[in-house]
Amino acid sequence: MIYSFLVRRIVKIGILAPAFLVAAYGQASGKAVFEVASIKTNAPESGFHFAADAASGGPGTADPSMFRCSKCSLATLIVKAFNLQPYQFPGRTSLTDSTYEILAKIPTGATAEEFSAMLQNLLKDRFGLTWHFQEKKMKGYHLVIAKDGPKLRESTGASLPPAADPHRSGQAESHNHSGPVVFGTSATYRAANQTTADLALVLSDQIGLPVADETGLPGKYDISLRWSGSGAAHAGNHGDGAWSGGAGHAGHDGGGGDPSSPVADLSGPTLFDALQQQLGLRLVPAEQTLARLFVIDRVAQRPTEN
Repeated sequence: MIYSFLVRRIVKIGILAPAFLVAAYGQASGKAVFEVASIKTNAPESGFHFAADAASGGPGTADPSMFRCSKCSLATLIVKAFNLQPYQFPGRTSLTDSTYEILAKIPTGATAEEFSAMLQNLLKDRFGLTWHFQEKKMKGYHLVIAKDGPKLRESTGASLPPAADPHRSGQAESHNHSGPVVFGTSATYRAANQTTADLALVLSDQIGLPVADETGLPGKYDISLRWSGSGAAHAGNHGDGAWSGGAGHAGHDGGGGDPSSPVADLSGPTLFDALQQQLGLRLVPAEQTLARLFVIDRVAQRPTEN
């Protein structure tokens, strides 16, 4: 009798367990999809737009409950969904030039990681995207401490005060972005409470090659950096602030930035020189840096209907 009872209990548990697992999974992944998402294909047009100019909203922004991407390319959406550096996505140039109007409602309280998962699932469901990552050794840079030591200011946890910028019509206009802001061939990067690993990501985005943080500095810092030259006009997707820029950049497609490049704007230091003069850090070339590249297996050029 006891044996029979135990068997029935085990069978009952075995039947109910998958249901509990499905329910638990549903709760855990409930925020992995947008509440509502609309994608409309735009009529063809010429020109190029930058990722951060097109996309807005999401966790950590002024509008955490709504994601908008106007004139959004497929490459822009993939870069944002997977938080890719330019060098990590060599296949982006093979994608369609079509752009889309995307509007998506984000569940309340979603984290940045959950938001990224929602974008990835949107790409899977509406564009049929499948992908994998591939490791490859390539040239890059190491971020190290300069000879005279670091000149970084320890963060107090407060926001940086607005900085006057002299490059706007001769007037000092204030801005307080936490991503690089570009005016012609001059750029400023201001960010509070940043690690040197965070800075390495920004530098990588500027020069288009991997940058590994080798400073060994464990703190968080308030960073202010100003530079000029061809590297100033690189548009990227990292940092919380806006990016804008003119023509040209250093190494967007793997060429890299050259600290001895003769094309620098003489009105100010290059990115490499500014880094050493203003922050006490250096970029040292590395012949063999392990990079993790994003590879598309399949993707549709047009999304499924709303």
